[in-house]
Amino acid sequence: MRGRELGDFELLEAWSAGDSQAGDALARRHYGGVLRFFDLRAASHAEDLTQKTFLACTTAIANMRERVSFRAFLFGIAKNQLLHHIRSRSRAAPTFDFDDLQTGDPAATPSRVVAMYEEQRLLLRAMQLLAVEAQMVLQMFYWEGLSNREIADALGVPLSTVTTRVSRARQALERAVAQIPGLDRHRTLLLEGLDSWVASIAELSLGEAPARGL
Repeated sequence: MRGRELGDFELLEAWSAGDSQAGDALARRHYGGVLRFFDLRAASHAEDLTQKTFLACTTAIANMRERVSFRAFLFGIAKNQLLHHIRSRSRAAPTFDFDDLQTGDPAATPSRVVAMYEEQRLLLRAMQLLAVEAQMVLQMFYWEGLSNREIADALGVPLSTVTTRVSRARQALERAVAQIPGLDRHRTLLLEGLDSWVASIAELSLGEAPARGL
């Protein structure tokens, strides 16, 4: 009789105790989502940031004050890694502009996302123009399907504010789509079905979880 499949936190605890196979199993479950989270804003560093996120989980679990869902725990750490990366790049730049923290590098192209439709290409460009907090809310809600409770835990905000944050981020995305020049026909189709188009990005190819250990 086959044993019970271990939960995410059980795998993390086993990996933290030295079980590399548990780490590989955890990566197979969640690596693609975390990679996608970084790929939009930090394409050339997405692999490294994903690795750092999983490694940070092994130390952060010992400091958890209350148990949340694993996805909220994981994306909360990913959020911190992304913000630290953006701030580090801003400090390293010859001149600093607060907009660097807000928008990251809009010219960067996600390295693993291959958009199949012009609407998706336009949408990716628009999402890169958002403030990073707005972008993360949309990614968690539409791409990863996190609940409001999970988003609140991941971002460290009150549950009562999540619906408002998602709504405001969506409105900011609509404005960004409207401001990008050209592609008027595609823009109309995109705005008519924005929720479905945003969700569709999560279905695009991002590659597989690494076969090697983390």
